[in-house]
Amino acid sequence: NTTAALATIRISVLDFGSLDESGGVAFLGADSNLEKKYALASWMRLEKDTLIIASGETKNVRVTIENRDSLSPGGHYGVLTFKVTGADDAQGTVGDTLIINQLFSTLVFVKKVGGEIYDLKFQGQEYKKNYISLPDTVHLRFQNNGNVHLVPRGVISVTDPFGRVVAKGIINQESALILPETLRVYPVRLDKLATSLVPGRYTLTTTYRYDGKDDFTIISSQFDFIPPIAIVIVLLLAVAFGWYAIRGRRHNGTKKALSSSGKPA
Repeated sequence: NTTAALATIRISVLDFGSLDESGGVAFLGADSNLEKKYALASWMRLEKDTLIIASGETKNVRVTIENRDSLSPGGHYGVLTFKVTGADDAQGTVGDTLIINQLFSTLVFVKKVGGEIYDLKFQGQEYKKNYISLPDTVHLRFQNNGNVHLVPRGVISVTDPFGRVVAKGIINQESALILPETLRVYPVRLDKLATSLVPGRYTLTTTYRYDGKDDFTIISSQFDFIPPIAIVIVLLLAVAFGWYAIRGRRHNGTKKALSSSGKPA
């Protein structure tokens, strides 16, 4: 307790699940629709549900996960919430003072061994297709069909028609989890490695796996790309060719005019 006053903390246990495909989490109470096979709160036991901490004092609280037969193999997910209460704790405002309820939490990930199922599926990828610019971000969509949380890993590369890598990105640098039986979208930023000069068909290759798996899965797609510098070069060549063609016609016209007047060309 780093404050000058006595602090009272109420501790609660809840289950949590995925909020949406962005990876956000939702704290879920007893009336939620969470898949019960992945719940954890019913197997979490608090040493105490209230802590009274004096100013400058530190206290620990023990939380036990009971490995009963009713706890099925695979992943289970719970959350501990800590609500700070006291004489000065209230909602709303008092005069010109804003009163804030303090509540913090910690997520608990448990994996019971003896029946885990690992099954990560690639559900597609999206990126902006533009003939004159390379994609800068790719959104990968994965589905976890197993019963434990997974951490996708891998790389995305973009190669030109000659096989030269011109852009590359790392999948899931934050080591974000995907929970069982959920979908999650992972944005991957592509960093430019070389200047693209060659127009033609480029290849975007996604190579991925999950933590604990040694071999990679490779997904490829192609798109047409015309580098702006190639467009500029073509335009300059066209202008130069046109200028020389016009100059050549003028020169030939002058020669013909001199020949018809009887003067030597």
